[in-house]
Amino acid sequence: MIYKILVLVLISFSIGEGVHKGYFGGWPTNENKDKIDDPGFEFDCSEDLDKRGLGCMCFSDDECASGACFSSPRVGRYCIQNKGTIFPRYKLIDQYGEIVDLYDFANQGKLIVVEFSTSWCRPCKELAAWFSYGDGEVLKNRWWKPEYNVIKDLVHKDKIYFINIQIQDQYKEPASLISVEDWFQRYPDDKKPILADSNYQVRDWVRITGYPTVIVLNDKMEIVQFSVRGWHDAFDFLSNMNWEID
Repeated sequence: MIYKILVLVLISFSIGEGVHKGYFGGWPTNENKDKIDDPGFEFDCSEDLDKRGLGCMCFSDDECASGACFSSPRVGRYCIQNKGTIFPRYKLIDQYGEIVDLYDFANQGKLIVVEFSTSWCRPCKELAAWFSYGDGEVLKNRWWKPEYNVIKDLVHKDKIYFINIQIQDQYKEPASLISVEDWFQRYPDDKKPILADSNYQVRDWVRITGYPTVIVLNDKMEIVQFSVRGWHDAFDFLSNMNWEID
């Protein structure tokens, strides 16, 4: 409790000074973030468009501006995000109670890994425990590959950014400051921002079908590896790269 009060006092002092000197969590800042062409998170399915936008009904890849038409057993076929799609400029509250602009992670020369998870998801808990404590439960899963082990080193040695966006709390209600604080207390990791998608804007843009789901962005906020379900594609992408780790 004393720790939380101290955090809030320091944040309030910074706001009172009227000068933003960086995030309490140590996240990067980007003075050129306004130059990124934010696509917004609302889908536009106007009939007068040459190509169909994200989330719009489609029958083939060439109908979509992204070049990818996805078939979902629940909602049918629609245009999905693809390589080169710019991730929207979300501003979400973190585990320290600060509003974090995701575009602050851009232009830092690093890949940005985004995990979409929930507080009730068992694999999400296992992955978080592995990052925080080295717990080996996640390694027992039949889909785990030994080469994935490098990802923890990439995060903790500042080679990549790893952002956890929480979608729901343990009661399957929208994530909140309280729920991301609780997650951080259970799985402390100073390298990972824990952000709350409290109005489901992130969930609805990605159209997540399972948890956890992981995607990878470059430092221009462009998608380089996308998925609506699972982390295998993203982890394969990262672990197959040539890294130099001290």
